[in-house]
Amino acid sequence: MASRWKKAGAAVKIQNAAIKVLASVPHGIDGDTYFSPSIPPAVRDCVPLLSSDSVTPEIFKGVLELTTNSLVRPKSSPILIPQIESLSASSGLSFSDASALLTGLVLIISTAVRNKTKVSVVQRNLKAMNVPEEQVKAVVDSLRALRSALETAAVEHRVSAPKLSSFKWRVDVVISTDALSKVFRPTILAETTTSDGKTRTFEVPIEQFHELRYNVAKVLRNMEEVERHPIMRLAFQADREAFDKDGGKE
Repeated sequence: MASRWKKAGAAVKIQNAAIKVLASVPHGIDGDTYFSPSIPPAVRDCVPLLSSDSVTPEIFKGVLELTTNSLVRPKSSPILIPQIESLSASSGLSFSDASALLTGLVLIISTAVRNKTKVSVVQRNLKAMNVPEEQVKAVVDSLRALRSALETAAVEHRVSAPKLSSFKWRVDVVISTDALSKVFRPTILAETTTSDGKTRTFEVPIEQFHELRYNVAKVLRNMEEVERHPIMRLAFQADREAFDKDGGKE
């Protein structure tokens, strides 16, 4: 009798291991997904949780809404410990599994937005990664509905260097020095203030100022010529049409 129970227990363990393998991200597909060159470990940990019986359609809907809100409004709707604890209590997942679920879903959506991946590619890749079909559809629908807001938020809240908020300058003329009684050499005295509140003052020789002015004008002219080129207009048009394509089609 004991041996029969032992065999049954071993069979259940084998069955659970097989289910876990089937629900996991297959190996060797990293380069074929929009996560290329490699799928983040947090996403690999998240995918089996999406197939868990604890993550019902209602719970996943709430998790997806929490995720998209945090990406669209990262300052006013961040994912904090109370939200993770609430998800853990409602789903029966441990705190670490609930954290992994949220982290993975954030990466799935934010990477698609950052890489400007077509909705059809996101749908195909998530299916190949063994994400359940209903949840793939929910992610794709959210991407399609909130794409503009997600991209705007990603640009506004991305990590970047401080921006130039003000620039002041004046011309100073050096009349004389210790070595020369008459110099009359003009220099540009500039003062910059950046978005982090720091102010910097520096001098620019008049020759370098003219060189800078010439190079800036040249770059602006080149940019205008590129934007006016017919090929660029066609490329922008194709890019917009690609984002509007139906998720089930190429």
